Amino acid sequence: MPVWWSSMGALGWPLALCSLLALALVFERLSVFLRLQPLSAAAGKAALGACRTCEREHCQGAQRGWRFGLALLLKHSGMPASQREEVLGCWLLEERRRLNRQLRLLQLIGVLAPMLGLLGTVLGMLEMFANIAGLDRPVTPALLADGLWQALYTTVWGLLIAIPALAAGQGFALWAEHYLESVQALLNRCHLALDGLELDLPGNTGAARWVLP
Repeated sequence: MPVWWSSMGALGWPLALCSLLALALVFERLSVFLRLQPLSAAAGKAALGACRTCEREHCQGAQRGWRFGLALLLKHSGMPASQREEVLGCWLLEERRRLNRQLRLLQLIGVLAPMLGLLGTVLGMLEMFANIAGLDRPVTPALLADGLWQALYTTVWGLLIAIPALAAGQGFALWAEHYLESVQALLNRCHLALDGLELDLPGNTGAARWVLP
């Protein structure tokens, strides 16, 4: 058995489980986010054009992403505006839950791993001092350094697990929020386009005005 593994003692297995679980969650979330449909300016203009003409065939067959939300909006284009808003609100809530799924667990691992590492260090130091107390010869700095080196191993591994897990959890959360904000802004404009209204946003002044297409 490697020295670094034996140095972690009983906390080695929980830390190994945390590392494997965090790695699996990162790859699973990465596969979800990489499949998100990009929301380009050209795609947004096409979506607005489809809403102006009420082309229900636009985005037909979409299974997920903003195209599914747009297809849902076009499907219910004949409903009152308030009901369309409720439909879009429910879909956006489900999409937010889908993108943020497992992120809390990933962040929990990021908080738990260093705590387990610190616990392993404390237990290692207790064992080190207990062994030193039973010695009948002088305690040298080399003996203390050897014991502390082994005791601090679990803290190092806990931090090595926690930092990527927390970074990935926060990164995915920011990615999801940025994507959902863009989707919500597009669907709001498409929702207005169905009613014959368009939001014109000049790039320089930042003002907004309502115009008929």
